[in-house]
Amino acid sequence: MLKKLLFIFFLALLFATVSVTPVFAGEVDILIKKLVEKGILTPSDADEILKEVKEAAKQERAAVVKETAEAIKKDKTIVLTDLPDWIRKTKFKGDFRLRYQLNDMHARPDRHRGRYRMRLGFVTEVIDKIHVGFGLATGGNNPRSTNQTMMDSFDTPDCRVDYAYASYTPWDWLTLIGGKFKNPIWRTSGLLWDSDIRPEGAAAILNYKAGSAVDLFLNTGAWIIDERSGDESDPIMFVAQPGYKLKLGKSAYFKNAAIMYQFSNVEGNMLDYSSGTNTLTRSGALRNDYDAVGVTGELGLNTGFDYIPFFALFSEYITNRKASDSDDGYLVGLKFGDKKVKERSQWQFQAMYRRLERDAWLDCFPNADVYSGGTNIKGYNAGVKYGLTRNVTFDLNYFYMKMLTGSSMSDEVLQVDMNFKF
Repeated sequence: MLKKLLFIFFLALLFATVSVTPVFAGEVDILIKKLVEKGILTPSDADEILKEVKEAAKQERAAVVKETAEAIKKDKTIVLTDLPDWIRKTKFKGDFRLRYQLNDMHARPDRHRGRYRMRLGFVTEVIDKIHVGFGLATGGNNPRSTNQTMMDSFDTPDCRVDYAYASYTPWDWLTLIGGKFKNPIWRTSGLLWDSDIRPEGAAAILNYKAGSAVDLFLNTGAWIIDERSGDESDPIMFVAQPGYKLKLGKSAYFKNAAIMYQFSNVEGNMLDYSSGTNTLTRSGALRNDYDAVGVTGELGLNTGFDYIPFFALFSEYITNRKASDSDDGYLVGLKFGDKKVKERSQWQFQAMYRRLERDAWLDCFPNADVYSGGTNIKGYNAGVKYGLTRNVTFDLNYFYMKMLTGSSMSDEVLQVDMNFKF
């Protein structure tokens, strides 16, 4: 009996270390068999011990499964102690989009396209307060599009660097970023910026709670537009966006921000990926500089209604202080439904009207879906997003745009999307 108790104690110690040094069930069977052969255990004792060990292992596995399920439910993460520290602190995310797109410019034949987009990225904590992010995306070199058109006899297009940056957060309210990163400017629409554009340079982001009802923020950046060998006059831009979010009671809010853009060495230069709608000199260079100021606002309300739980009005305005005419732009819009669409049966509808004059803004930055991303346009667009299941949405968007001056030809775009996020 003493030998049996000692052996059970030994096995208990052995299985207690399984989480550190895994032991295979076959090795335990071999060990017990050897002890029986040497007369330390009787066959009946061995059978009884094996049953007790298997039952203990079963209970241990059940406990681990339960603890893991509770951790996933609570934190959505599982800590794997046997992996390197930087891997455990890495978060991966991505999305895939299938699109049918119709372009109708009336004077030209309709264009039907099948398109897709794939994006994959991660961010990892190198050391405390320092992170590195990296992402890949489909599409060519155009910074305003990660779409890949289905064409060219099933060719195999390349992926590109979507972003690559390092960030430092010395305090909770301040983040410093360097490299190629997602645009930190708060915006309600694509009046000035296409969502695919990733600025390059440096940015500082400040967020501060001034009380239970007021959040303050400041987004700043110094971004390199181009670099040319043998020329010290490289086009660069500086941006500062101070703003606040004010809670209006328990169910409403108002978010508002001013913005200032300062450009250097843009006037007299030719920029890549221009839409060709800004005013140019005879040599094809930009006639104006584009130092601009603007304001953005959004008024939102959680309605408390089951069918339309959220409603918001938003607007944006910009004016170029360096141009003598055709220097303003604005957008007004509304959205209602769910505030965000992530789960099954959630939905949101948006509609907006925009007017962007020829020299209100650089024509290499606006939304590429709006008259090919140019300025000198006006029109409206509407769209609906519906959640088919968790992280899977169906999107339908329609754009109708015309030029303010010049051609009277309209541009209509219809997009039908399936989005998958992971």
